[in-house]
Order: sequence, then C-alpha cells, then structure tokens
Amino acid sequence: MTLLISQSHGDLTLVLAPELGGAIAALRWRGNDIFRPLPEEGEQRANLSGCFPLVPYSNRIAQGRFLFQGQQVTLKKNFGDHPHPLHGNGWLNAWELTAQTSDSLTLSLDHSAEGASFEDWPWPFRATQVFALTDCALQITLSISNLAEQSVPVGLGFHPYFANAADCEVQFIAQKVWLNNNDSLPASEVATPECWNYEAFRRPLPATVDNCFTQWNGSAVVRWPQRKIQARVSSPDARNAVFFTPVAGKNFVAIEPVTHINNAIHLFPVDGKDQAMNLLAPGESLSVTMHIEVSDYE
Repeated sequence: MTLLISQSHGDLTLVLAPELGGAIAALRWRGNDIFRPLPEEGEQRANLSGCFPLVPYSNRIAQGRFLFQGQQVTLKKNFGDHPHPLHGNGWLNAWELTAQTSDSLTLSLDHSAEGASFEDWPWPFRATQVFALTDCALQITLSISNLAEQSVPVGLGFHPYFANAADCEVQFIAQKVWLNNNDSLPASEVATPECWNYEAFRRPLPATVDNCFTQWNGSAVVRWPQRKIQARVSSPDARNAVFFTPVAGKNFVAIEPVTHINNAIHLFPVDGKDQAMNLLAPGESLSVTMHIEVSDYE
C-alpha cells in the first residue's frame, strides 16, 4: 500500500505519495478535487496520480539516444514498449520526506547514476520539491543540482492532471505550437491554429491535442462552471507548456509547464534559446516553480 502524507491549510488539502515518484495523490479545495486523485485501489503509479515532477528532462527523447559533448548517451525505455524514454526518471523512483513545517513539505531524490540507474540518466543529481500551502494556493518549487564532474544538460517541469475535464473549461494563451510527426515527436513549429486557440474559455475536447506550445504567457485557468470554482496555474520560469487532452473516458486535462520542448536535446543547442535544455556546470542548480491558486468565481 502506498504511503500517503496529508497536510491541510485552511480550505486546501494536499496529499503526497513520496514513494510513488514524489507524486501528488490529491489536491482538494473545500472537498472538491482540483487534481485527479490517485486511485485508492488497483494499480498505483505516478502517471495515475494528480501531478508528478519532470526531472531531469521533460517529455520524449527520440529513441533514447543522443550525442552530448562527444559522449554517446543511450537511455533505457521507461514507458512500456514506447520507443522514446519519457519524462526523466524522477517519476519512477521513491522520494524521501526531508522537511515538514505547518505549511510546507520537502521531498528529495538522489540519483547516483551508478549500476542500473546509469541507464536512466548517466549523470548524478539531487532533486528536491518544496510544497508550500496557503488557504487557497499551492506553490511547488522543483530544483535539480548537478553532482557530476562535468557540465550536463537538464530540464524540468510539472505534469498536473486537472480533474473532471468533462465539466471544465480552459483558458490558455500561447503564440506557437509544435506539430508532431507520426512518431509523436515535434516536427514543425507553427502559429497556434484556431482549433487549439483557447484565448477565450472553451471546453477541452477529448483526444484533440498532445502538443508542446511555445511563447506561452505563463498562465492558464481551468474552471468548473457547475461548481463556480477555478484554478489558475502559473509558472514564471517556463516559456513552454504541453497541453494534453486524453481519449474520452479519461476524465482529466493536463497543462504542463516545462523549461524546454519535447526532444529538445536533438533540436537545439543546449542553452540556445527558451525551448532548449539548460546546461548546468558542476555544483550548479536549476529551479522551476508552479503556482496553483483556487477560488470561487461569478
């Protein structure tokens, strides 16, 4: 049975599953699910939770292979038979509760890059998540510190699943989006088409989008008109966001703030632009923050 840690602050309740990829098992406001809750029975894994960290990279790396500073890197598959390793290895490992106060919790993960873990990511790092609560908001700061003796590529992000997509509306502004090829990898960047224009609130349609948007303004709102509740997600550190609506029956919508686009290691020089992975020198750190504010609306 998965160990859960619950903490409340005013109307907001956060439930963490540290051993399950450092995931959020539930986020509720006045008893209403804001994130999709982790199933209480059956299979439990991070990508069935309400939110999980993306570290040390986001989304797919094509075929799990890339060349970095003359070093050929090969990563093992981490998502069944899917050919592209997905979302790093933070979501697949147990995190440790390393600090707790009346309004915050800190989870930590140490990746040694030794033995079998070398095939997950060949450079050691330490990652932390700091969860800070108020009566109506949750702020998560995800950080990574490079423990290798060389500079390495890194990327960070969050994968929140907002609950009850069938009853929600989304408002989301990004100027451009990457179109994917048949291998689920970005192929061309275009101006956001009308079918994915969410500048005005609209209902997300199932199985219509799973793409990385760029020149994002750093904010999005999910609201539930029947309950007159809204959740604003913002990230000052992420210029990109993956927007995902699954097939009908999977009742959630994902809006994922990320520091780089899908498969960036193949598309851009590291640290080349807003869409690229960052380059961390030995001992250097990188952080990204996501803020979720919940409120009533008229």
